[in-house]
Amino acid sequence: MKDAKGACSIMVWKDEHMIDTLDVEYAETGDFDSAVQYAAQALAVEGISPKTTKLFPAASCVVQQRKPIHL
Repeated sequence: MKDAKGACSIMVWKDEHMIDTLDVEYAETGDFDSAVQYAAQALAVEGISPKTTKLFPAASCVVQQRKPIHL
């Protein structure tokens, strides 16, 4: 998670894919509250593409059900 947070910081928290990576990492460790928070933050990035907007809610739904996302 440290690397993902560092990448998000470098991108000034404006890259939805990096933030999504962080939310998946939190889900994998069982910290679903943080995972949901970062999933919502990824969806809130200004200029997010419609294609990405369609993909992220599905993953976010899995996280909200408190299930790890296995890559």
